[in-house]
Amino acid sequence: MRKRRLYCFLLLTLSCTTMVQAQWDMPLSHYWAVRGFYNPAFAGATEQIRTAAAYRYEWAGIKNTPQKVVITADLPIEFLHRRHGAGMVFYGEQAGPLRNTLLAAQYNFRGKMGNGALQIGIQAGIYSLQFDAGSREIVPVSAIGKQSTMHVNAVEEQLPDLNAGIVWDDGQRFAGLSVLHITQPRFHTFNDSVTTDLQSDSARIAIPRSINFMAGYNIGLLYPLAIQPMVWIQSNLTRTVVQATLRLEYNKRFSGGFTWSPGEGYVVFGGTTFQDLEMGYAYNRHTTGPASMSKGSHELYLRYDLPLDYFKPKLQPHKSIRLL
Repeated sequence: MRKRRLYCFLLLTLSCTTMVQAQWDMPLSHYWAVRGFYNPAFAGATEQIRTAAAYRYEWAGIKNTPQKVVITADLPIEFLHRRHGAGMVFYGEQAGPLRNTLLAAQYNFRGKMGNGALQIGIQAGIYSLQFDAGSREIVPVSAIGKQSTMHVNAVEEQLPDLNAGIVWDDGQRFAGLSVLHITQPRFHTFNDSVTTDLQSDSARIAIPRSINFMAGYNIGLLYPLAIQPMVWIQSNLTRTVVQATLRLEYNKRFSGGFTWSPGEGYVVFGGTTFQDLEMGYAYNRHTTGPASMSKGSHELYLRYDLPLDYFKPKLQPHKSIRLL
């Protein structure tokens, strides 16, 4: 009788445990604000020093769910009479006590193409892993009798990571294509329940390549109202996520809009600009999959632009001695 109860409990636990589909580069609601994170060819696309940061609290109401931070900075540079771009990216993802981080540098070359500019970029960085982001597992309330919890497999490795992309931009329209994790960095998962040799190639897991396509158009025919439709498609060849966005901007100061992701959910967002500081908030409601058990995801972002000569020493005013 006791064994039968144990078998029933194990069957209930296995049937109620839901695997989150493996995906390393989870989409941000404000993807257009930190687009350099998904495509290094966007670095240096403006005539300013551009900095941006996004914070995402994912799947509220589920214990140990991911919290993510993305910070980007880039600027245009010139040497050998050519226009180039340079940037940096920091990414941090925390799930309970475990955390993954990425620190990377970006470079791109810019040339003319038609009425716009064609940029080809590359990014190289180091991933510091402490958990397997592709092994996220949600155990619902019915299985353990308390708050739903997310579990992940532990990892301890540092891996080189390489991305590349291409962008065309004419100031009003842009389109970019990128490939992330080109070398598919491989690592060992440290799981006590696994008795296989962790040093064998069969026990190694790879971060899957991710293909990203992003495009947008700034329609300014109704000034001071600008309409900015955008689309972002991300695929790792086993799962594809599409986000279609309609963003409205009034007088270059107030903004808001709506994003729809087929099979995933929707996002409502709004923001404002004060002098050179832009800030915004987004609420993401998940309608399908394990994330639908949550109370949604919350996201904040900041973007600040500096003039290129901001860090150059300023000339001090002085009086001519002939006028004294």
